[in-house]
This record gives sequence, C-alpha cells and structure tokens, in this order.
Amino acid sequence: MKKLLLLGWCLTCLFACQTEQESESELDPEITEALDSLAEKGPPQVVLESRGAVGSYVGAFEGEVIVYEKNPSATNLINITIHEFRDGKVKGQSIVAGNDRPFFGTYTEDGSNYIIKVTEPGDDKHDGRFDFTLDTMEYVMTGKWYCNDPGVAVPVRSYSLKKRDFKYVAEYMLTEDIVGAEFYDPTNQTEKYEAVTADVLTVNASTDELEEKDIENMYQGDLEVIRNTIYARHGYSFRNRRMRYLFDNFVKWYMPVSVDVRHKLTAIEKQNIELIKRYEKHADKYYDEFSR
Repeated sequence: MKKLLLLGWCLTCLFACQTEQESESELDPEITEALDSLAEKGPPQVVLESRGAVGSYVGAFEGEVIVYEKNPSATNLINITIHEFRDGKVKGQSIVAGNDRPFFGTYTEDGSNYIIKVTEPGDDKHDGRFDFTLDTMEYVMTGKWYCNDPGVAVPVRSYSLKKRDFKYVAEYMLTEDIVGAEFYDPTNQTEKYEAVTADVLTVNASTDELEEKDIENMYQGDLEVIRNTIYARHGYSFRNRRMRYLFDNFVKWYMPVSVDVRHKLTAIEKQNIELIKRYEKHADKYYDEFSR
C-alpha cells in the first residue's frame, strides 16, 4: 500500500513540473526579456518631478562673509532653477548678477525634504558649491553657497527661496515704490546722489510706440530705467549694478531668468530702445541732497 501511495505522489510531482515547464515555454520571448530587465533594475526610483519640485526658486542671495573693502554687492536676487532629479542625481542652473551657471550634484531624501549638494563647473572665478534643503511641501529652498575662491569679496552667501513661475507681461509697469530710490554708486563721496523720479511711471516702452515729446525732457537716469524696464519684463539678469540694485529691490514682478533676451524683444521695444538711447546721451542728471 505504501509503495502505491509513493508511486502516486511521484507521478503527481512529475506532472506538475512538466506543466510548469510547458507554461514557461509558452511565454512571449519579449515579455520574458522585459521581466528579466525589471528584475535586474529593482524597484523604480522616486523622481522629484512627481512632487512638482522641478522649476525656479527666487529670492535674496545674501552675503554671510563679506569683505567690504572690495566694494561688494552684499545682496542680489538669485534664481536657482532645477531641471531634473533622477536616480539620486540632480542638475540645474543658477542665474544671478548677469551670470548663468550650470550645476550638477546629488540629492537624498529626508521625509518630505530633499538634501541637495551641487557644484558649478569651476571655470569661472565666481563658481562655487550650493548646499541646500528643498521642502517639497512648501516649495522652499534654503541653504548656503561657498565660492571656490575664498578671496572674492563675498565668499559665503545664504538664501531662502520660494518657487516662482516666470511670465513675460508687456503691461507690467513700475510702481511708486521705485520713486526716490537712489542709483547705486558705492564710489559716490559727495553730499548729493542721483535718484529716480516719478517720470518713470508715465510711459510703457513695451506697449506704446514712443515719440520724442514723450521723453525729451526726462533726466538721464529715468531714461536708463525706462529702457531697462523693457529688458526686466523679459527676465534679464542685470550685470550693471545700478540697474540690478533698482530692479532687485524695488520691482516686485521682476524675476531674473536669462542673461541674453535680445532675441525676445518685440519690434516696438527695439524701436523704443534706439529712441531712448539717443536722448540718454545728452540728458541732464537729477541730483538731490542726502539730508533732505
């Protein structure tokens, strides 16, 4: 009896193995290859795009270590843009003070935060390293930047940036916030300074075809501001410290996204730029007293 039971069990196992082999042989070779490939790669990586973290983060880029004797720009508006997160690697670019620098590095997860370390190429004197935390719940980026060259005027900066989208709007106007603002000039040792007047609020050089009568009696500084407002609407990052100081601090809609916007200018804007430049050359400067 025992021999019969043992024989039956062996026949059952043999039949099951044969059925399994036949089932495996019936699988499409492409499906088998795909399954093998997935097995090798392991579980899929979490990619930050799914959390909406890719994009631009804008805010103050503030000096923490400052050598004032070198006449630094202690604070500038910076745009740190993340282009891609994948498999522990991150890439993007920083745009600040007329510089556009790519960066590459790594990220690790810490709950809803991502700890990120990236470096710029290093072929520019002002390249450095960004260490920051990206909060994927609030879309806030906080951290520090360390220049590769410790001898620059501002070798360490800190920042707390908020995610922000850029949009060109020709109708954007300057507001009263900028009226009376001083044109930044660290070398000015006199008791007078040049300031913005309310004339900059009277024209829009991106929407209106300006005529000579619209600008012929304006001060030189105001003409410079009106002309550069065209570039600011397109997100131009100013290398010129006079303009950078004004737009970084007194124009809420301004956002630096490019170091060259010439190809984005409209026909009206190009025409107005040429007209304004002609009057800038010969216009008077407006000065006021420090003690007013």
